[in-house]
Amino acid sequence: MIFEELLNKRALGVLATIDENKPQTRVLQALWTEGNKIFFSTGAQKPTFQQMEKNPQVSFCIENKYSPVVSFNGEMKIVDDLEYKERAFKMLPPIVKKIYDEKASHPLFRVFYIDVKQIRSFSYKEGLKEYTIEENDDEKL
Repeated sequence: MIFEELLNKRALGVLATIDENKPQTRVLQALWTEGNKIFFSTGAQKPTFQQMEKNPQVSFCIENKYSPVVSFNGEMKIVDDLEYKERAFKMLPPIVKKIYDEKASHPLFRVFYIDVKQIRSFSYKEGLKEYTIEENDDEKL
């Protein structure tokens, strides 16, 4: 099953993290995918990032009126590579770029990805489906 095309449309979805022992959700936009990695950006000063640093287990759920609801579950990994930060920065709206002084190298600007280990989809037509991605799988989302 290939979800890469859907995600690379910069899908909006709900990112779930854990704050203490409580789930927290917020709308976030997927920027791009590479293999089983979904890339995003945020600020180090934001509760979202701080929660992921404490507990990197996250879930990203998207809904599309032409496809089933899909959730991508895995571990958050931070990307420090400036090339990735510049790529992400180009995709951001001007108002967000101003927060980081128009610089992808800003000390608070973070790029991260979800290292997807499980995909769950649900539709009324097909019901619940689950896919597990193993370490050595060559499958793409």
